[in-house]
Amino acid sequence: MILVTGANGFIARHVVQALAEVSLPVRAFDIRFSDDFSASYPGIEAVQGDLGDPATLDRVTQGVRAVVHLASKHVDHDGSGFEKINIEGTQTLCRAAAEVGVERLIYLSSVGIYGHGVHRNADEATPVRPDTPFSRSKAAAEKIVLDHSRDRDFQGVILRHRFVYGDGDGAVLPRLIKAARSYPFWLSGGRARMSLIWAPDLAEIIRRLVDPEAVAIDTADPVYHVTDGEPISYRQVITTICRAFDYKPPRVSIPYRLLYAPVRLRELLLGIDPEVAASSVTSIRLKLVAQDNDFSNRKLAALLPDLEPTSFEDGFRQSLDFYSQYR
Repeated sequence: MILVTGANGFIARHVVQALAEVSLPVRAFDIRFSDDFSASYPGIEAVQGDLGDPATLDRVTQGVRAVVHLASKHVDHDGSGFEKINIEGTQTLCRAAAEVGVERLIYLSSVGIYGHGVHRNADEATPVRPDTPFSRSKAAAEKIVLDHSRDRDFQGVILRHRFVYGDGDGAVLPRLIKAARSYPFWLSGGRARMSLIWAPDLAEIIRRLVDPEAVAIDTADPVYHVTDGEPISYRQVITTICRAFDYKPPRVSIPYRLLYAPVRLRELLLGIDPEVAASSVTSIRLKLVAQDNDFSNRKLAALLPDLEPTSFEDGFRQSLDFYSQYR
């Protein structure tokens, strides 16, 4: 049995689908499920419950061989912070997994734990310097998983991604589609490069890694970047979107710092948290598309040498019907 936490989420639904397609038994766990979940994944055991409830986790981990831990709070809308779900929930889950003899626990993290600086072909040895409440909570959750792994409670695997896109994505490409439609300028020429991965590819990677006997990980350093291995420029992404939706691509360029300074000053003066702000233009989001944010997947490619990630152009084309609602 494979337990998937946060199973009703965007990425998790792709993971559940990938596991179900090869007839692996799946127990889906989430605090709530949408009405279509059972119909979309017939035969999948769905358990509703709170990640912070030890009794519930003791129950859902029974008979589980591997855990795919995707449950996470990404935006602090209610002001309660990230600790209860991202840190305490991970700790409770890891304890329950260790108690029942889970063999492998895969935790989906983020390259945001390196901080929101410039990263060029960065590998997994990049210093961890989280600079936001969310990224600090992800770094703390990683440490919990790795500590249990070093104590041999189970084999921990950490997967760090930057941008994941595909059917169900409500944040990454919808914001870039809006930018392509609404903002007639490049930021610093659109030269900044970013790392992407198509959600079905990420799900396939996780599917391969759930079986401890099928793939032997580096137990001394079980941390892997999950990207398509083809860093792509902001200009290429926006141009692809413009071509698909018949938008006019920008003709002028604005220096990134010229826009960043007033945006950041406004946030500071008004006490706006750029990580949770409703605006599509925040200081953090500007950094993510106007500074190089590309991460090497060499370590993952060596682990899974036959992996053939989908290029952005192909992935976007295959998800075009879904993204058309945002045009």
